[in-house]
Order: sequence, then C-alpha cells, then structure tokens
Amino acid sequence: MDTENESGVRLSRGRMWLLPLLERPRNDVESEARACLGAGDPDVGEALRAVIDMGLNAWSDYWLSKAVAWMTDEEVVVFSERLHKIALESVGPQSQDTQHAAKRRLKQLGLWSPDRE
Repeated sequence: MDTENESGVRLSRGRMWLLPLLERPRNDVESEARACLGAGDPDVGEALRAVIDMGLNAWSDYWLSKAVAWMTDEEVVVFSERLHKIALESVGPQSQDTQHAAKRRLKQLGLWSPDRE
C-alpha cells in the first residue's frame, strides 16, 4: 500500500491506520475498494482480512467488537482460533458483550468448542 510519504509500505506496518474502516459498512468499503482495483491488483479480501486481524488483536474492546461484527462467515472460519480466545479469555480488553458476540459467530457456523485452547 502507499502512504502520503512513502510508497510500498508493508500492509502489516500500515494497517493500524485502516482500523477506522471497521466503523463503516463492510459492503461500502468492499465496493469502493473493488472499484479502484485493476486486473493485476491483489485481491481486496487479503487487505480486508489484514484490517480484521488488526481489529481482533487491538488494545481496546471497541475495535475488537467492530472486527467481530464486520467479519464474513468465511473470515470467522479463518479467525476461529482468535475468536475462541476472545470468547474464553477473562483477562484482556474484550467486554462480556464482545465475548458473547465471538461465541455466537462461532456457534452459527458449528465451530464452537469451549474445550479449545
């Protein structure tokens, strides 16, 4: 990705600044991104998963809850290990509401296993 001051910044380094995308409707973000991409550009899904990953590992419940709500079913599968940790951890930034939301998303897809660590 390119920033104002640099080009070719690794997404993992620059993705923290993309967290506000989680505040927008997922369909809007995805549509706008796809409209800007050409045939040879990388898949927008990879960038969106990077934003979700950052949100799921954020320092605040605000971003955790936004990331959990923003994920597609396919992404719930990809991030199921992290969602289990969010649902089961009693220490960390996640609220009880976020824990329940993570558990609910896993249950909807038959991925919930409370014994999983």
